[in-house]
Amino acid sequence: MKKVKIFMLVLLILSGFILINPLTLQAKDVNVGLSINDGKITHFYLAIGDYYRIPVERVIIIKKRYPIIIEEELPIIFIITRERGIEPDLIIQLREKGYSWYNIMIHFGLYPEIIFKPIITGPPYGKAWGYYKYHPKRGKIIFFTDREIIELTNIKFLTEYYHTDPKTIMNFKNKYPKFIDINEIFFNIHKKEKK
Repeated sequence: MKKVKIFMLVLLILSGFILINPLTLQAKDVNVGLSINDGKITHFYLAIGDYYRIPVERVIIIKKRYPIIIEEELPIIFIITRERGIEPDLIIQLREKGYSWYNIMIHFGLYPEIIFKPIITGPPYGKAWGYYKYHPKRGKIIFFTDREIIELTNIKFLTEYYHTDPKTIMNFKNKYPKFIDINEIFFNIHKKEKK
């Protein structure tokens, strides 16, 4: 009888570990995420995962865990993660506290004017960059809004991932309101080229 009680106790403890195992919980999130998110969003997640060299499941888990984050903000999170080795959860916690993307980047020692310098060529960013470059005494910092950080990060991501010119991505942005749509266009072009 004593052996049966010990056996039952061991089974109970083991089943408790299985139920609260974070990897098991993450796997459930991934399966739900993949079955819900089809088409354009899935292709966008695949591109992010491939470009930033992270598992697509991690992108999906971050998005599902933090509904406050929109798809187009995911590249910002992963550029900070890649450049500074900061966990996405810490970045998102600052965002939930009301920090702007610019302030979050500065907080982790990333200066947008340096990161985005190669793609700041035309309006509206080129004009601000040119003014800063030729009038350094007027101000040492260029301040970017959240929308500008989102756009610059996505332009950088799509430009480098699809090996295209930033102006091409900016021209598509004038026609298509979301970077997910632009990614879908380039995804389909590259899919046809591989065949």
